[in-house]
Amino acid sequence: MVLQKATFRGPAGPVFVNTDFRLPAGERWAIRGASGSGKSLFVAGVTGRLPLLSGSLRHPFLAGDPRCVDSVYGVLPTRSIAVASMAEHRALMASRAFHQLRWHGSLASQAATVADFLSQGEVEKRNPFSVSTPEETARFFAAYAREVERFALSPLLDRPLVALSNGELHRLLIARALMLDPRLLIVVDPYAGIDAPTRDRLTALFAALPDAGTAVLHVAARDEDVAPDVTHEVWLEAGAVAHAGPRTTPGRNETRRDGTPASNLLGRVCEASRPAAQAVLELRQVTVRHGCVTLLDRVDWTIQPGERWALVGPNGAGKSTLLSLALADNPQAYANHVVVGGRRLEPGTSIWDLKRLVGWVSPELDVHYPRATPAVQVVASGFACSLGLHTALAAAQRAAAALWIDRLGLRDRAETAYGYLSSLDCRLTLLARACVNQPLLLLLDEPCQGLDGAARRRFASALESVLAQLPAALVYATHEMAELPASVNRVLELAGGRVVRRV
Repeated sequence: MVLQKATFRGPAGPVFVNTDFRLPAGERWAIRGASGSGKSLFVAGVTGRLPLLSGSLRHPFLAGDPRCVDSVYGVLPTRSIAVASMAEHRALMASRAFHQLRWHGSLASQAATVADFLSQGEVEKRNPFSVSTPEETARFFAAYAREVERFALSPLLDRPLVALSNGELHRLLIARALMLDPRLLIVVDPYAGIDAPTRDRLTALFAALPDAGTAVLHVAARDEDVAPDVTHEVWLEAGAVAHAGPRTTPGRNETRRDGTPASNLLGRVCEASRPAAQAVLELRQVTVRHGCVTLLDRVDWTIQPGERWALVGPNGAGKSTLLSLALADNPQAYANHVVVGGRRLEPGTSIWDLKRLVGWVSPELDVHYPRATPAVQVVASGFACSLGLHTALAAAQRAAAALWIDRLGLRDRAETAYGYLSSLDCRLTLLARACVNQPLLLLLDEPCQGLDGAARRRFASALESVLAQLPAALVYATHEMAELPASVNRVLELAGGRVVRRV
């Protein structure tokens, strides 16, 4: 890839003015920058999706390709460049008709499967009337078999796409991009929502791909999300290249904010919990199945008031499924022993009686929340546990919503539409929504997914402040042990739907 005095036309005017950049063979590069610095625009520019105002963009590996005389304009040839990004991840999550769809097996079963998503026409984005040559078909199915094996996708092929966990979906998107056998793979936030074993496998894969003929360009906000073999980096600031050269940023940090190694949390014995008259959450022998797949297998879990839990485990272990029971989002909660704040979900019990006892933040909630809703109304919707505000508020409710807006530093954005807030402000707004009803239990499912390092630190600080003011128990589901609040001292670890560790 070569940019020479390139200026692109962005949505609000020129971006990357007079940029010179070269991606030489043998060098491993990452595109860096904080949220809002222009990383997505840079990817759009180098993949031909932003027009050039001046200068030139060349991809030397396309020289001589009769389908692409010059890659300045138009769509790049299939299999030249592939992109795996969180934007596509979010788009697939948003395509679910409602955020609980993945738990409704009878509806999800009618949706497209993973195998459908990985068909040749879908992967190559072919015109439905086009016919591939025998050579093209043979090439595709060889790549398909390779990536299905490499990413262990066989057990997922018959699953509805909407039923995948965040980690499974992210892994699928990277595998799908590699089925194109691209000359250049651009991977945005490559480790988002990925468990530690999969992270290690991806790191080895990214390091090996250039030797197999596929250059890799990493795009990441955090130091931790840059592969160890990256040697050079481009720093973006406000739609401009601030620096390009050898990598200077550190690697992954596995230290918690209280200074202790994150790995220590799983191995230690927690302090004795104070006995409580009534548990906040009680699950007994909980089993959840989707078709012939067992998502949870005889899980027991009791949470006492004020306890702080980490919920951990590999992708597909059942973490989000477990939380969906406590939220009364999963219909199979009625077939299990699920008690929230002393109330069991059973025939005759309203799910809303349980939902009002629980506050919730997750990527699914972020994706599905109506974008035109003012921030203060997002917070107030926590009283009805709704997406959007559909009822008149009492004076006390309006006051409580304003109070939580102030507590989380959002007063000057109170009337800003949710879709115009920064990623951090969206998460803080959802955190305020989770707290406004004074819940007994806070469920945070990967609340920092997609945030850069500075935003994660600000969210962590806000959360610590919330926990000091709100006498609620906490469950924090994550693959990033370093981001756990310092007050977390209990762990439930799942693998294959079963509890494998409880400390």
